[in-house]
Amino acid sequence: MYFDVKKRKPRTVFASLLACSFSLFLATSHASSPLEDSLDLVVKTQSATNVALSWQPTYTHLPDVIYEVMRDEKVICTTSLTFFLDQGAIPNTRHRYQIKALSKGTELLQLSNVNQTLTLKDNLNDGLRNGSIIRTGIANLNSSCGTNSVNNIADEQLDACLSNTLAFYELDKGLDDMRAYVARLRRHENRELIELGQRLFHSKALSENFDTSCASCHSPDIGCGSDNMSLPIGVNALVPDVVGLERSDGEVMPSVGRNSPPICNTALWVDSMFWDQRVRIREPNRDSEVGKVSTAQIGTPERDVTQIMNSEIDNTDPLRLLIAQAHFPVTAASEMGDPSSFASPQAYREFIASRLDEKWQPLFTNAYGDQTINFMRIAKALAAYQASFLFIDNPFFRYLDGDMTSLNESEKRGALLFYTNAAGCANCHDGVMFTPDRTRGPLYPQIGPNAVADGNAKNQFRMPSLLNVGLTAPYGDKGVFATLERVITHYSDVTSSLENFYFNGETCDLPQFSELSDEQCLTVVGGGDDFVLALQAEIRAASDRGDDAVTRNFTEQEIDYLAAFLRSLTDPKARPGSVEMKTLTPPHDGGPDGHQLDVIKVSEPLLPPNPE
Repeated sequence: MYFDVKKRKPRTVFASLLACSFSLFLATSHASSPLEDSLDLVVKTQSATNVALSWQPTYTHLPDVIYEVMRDEKVICTTSLTFFLDQGAIPNTRHRYQIKALSKGTELLQLSNVNQTLTLKDNLNDGLRNGSIIRTGIANLNSSCGTNSVNNIADEQLDACLSNTLAFYELDKGLDDMRAYVARLRRHENRELIELGQRLFHSKALSENFDTSCASCHSPDIGCGSDNMSLPIGVNALVPDVVGLERSDGEVMPSVGRNSPPICNTALWVDSMFWDQRVRIREPNRDSEVGKVSTAQIGTPERDVTQIMNSEIDNTDPLRLLIAQAHFPVTAASEMGDPSSFASPQAYREFIASRLDEKWQPLFTNAYGDQTINFMRIAKALAAYQASFLFIDNPFFRYLDGDMTSLNESEKRGALLFYTNAAGCANCHDGVMFTPDRTRGPLYPQIGPNAVADGNAKNQFRMPSLLNVGLTAPYGDKGVFATLERVITHYSDVTSSLENFYFNGETCDLPQFSELSDEQCLTVVGGGDDFVLALQAEIRAASDRGDDAVTRNFTEQEIDYLAAFLRSLTDPKARPGSVEMKTLTPPHDGGPDGHQLDVIKVSEPLLPPNPE
């Protein structure tokens, strides 16, 4: 399933047609797939010349259905399968693909969506860098544009100013690295393993009381694989198949103490997993290159898991951080299950694996070659599924490619603020990953069951990536800000923001808690107010920078510009309801054993209208 693309010679269209003819021969031995209503095409770049295509089967009640694969409006293949590897793509080219379903080769039955992808520039990049960096210094707006205010820049000068600014960061190299990194992951994908992972991710059978799945708090139907909630509701939901803001366990205080991170791009992290980085590579920062895959050992909160990971999983496996991460939600009492009555958390995990009955065996056999079921196999499948959520094709990256029309004027002004001393955001959110995978301030408001003394010594958590950030509200390790505008206001004046959050009762303004009384909202605050305000006063007293030095005082217009730029980091394919997100959600059929989370209600997503 894995190969070194540098050893492969570019294939021609003729080679692709030969492969397609061979797929027609193979199709005669494949059983038909279940009937679907749509012909949804997904395309994934694997290298400079290879693009993988897959689509949902249609008209399977007809035995003679074939599919024509079109690249840039030209037929390059005819097949009876529902997948194809185009080995004749052109390097550094954005190709458009579409599928036709035909009966007896003449009658048009259906057309798929048109989907496009950009091939790599070449096959020389090893794909071991995710685009994260730590840089000293930031571009100066006056040096780049001859003014200290983005409002003074004429519309026709925006591109020149932004070009001068971005030249300071060499983002094009980081983008090449990230794209090669994603292509390496795409080459590693195993369709059968991902299908098993999808079913497991949506199965309540992995929870102690068969009432919670991974998708209960990380749904493809919401926010790039999150739940729209400030603090999740894991076990004991009143209606287990409800996800999003309507999910409730009947209690005032949520059961889980930290916000659910999105699934999108979790495979891009190379150093750590979780808000508190409790699963991470055991390598001192001074010895590791930021953003580069390491072969050092993995550390976890459990000796058993640490030993298993470092003895059973190859240290070059691109999914090993995700495999380690998959061990822990199932043993979190508030999230999925309580292992305290077992000899160890690992013994509990194997108990959960042993409960999967014989109806799961065909899926495990398809993925692994035999029907053995154990928790490590479950973890590998969950990791493979999560790693398929890769979404990095956004308007800002297209702008870096040279498409000056991909950003509007507000987004360009926001980028100038972001990347210069005018706002200073790139001091921390640098590189195309927009995070160095490290913990940094400032302090965020704290609420919920973990409101006091959470995180590291300064109550800081891992800096999130800003890719697709327009989809992932509410924001922060406790989900305390419902909009990007409110996040930016926090960075404008952190002390005032913290005081306003607590003194103005902003907890009650969050969608999850909007129906609570003031007294109930105070319960949700959980003592975070006194703790955080005292900690902020301590931090400010110990700092050698005066309040004026850390206060930005952004105008409302500047806040709008910055928010517009941040939303330009959204890949349209990551939006709820996209073809890609639909194919990442299993059919509503109860799953192999009837314990699948078949969502019956999803709250409206907390995101702006689709600009398209």
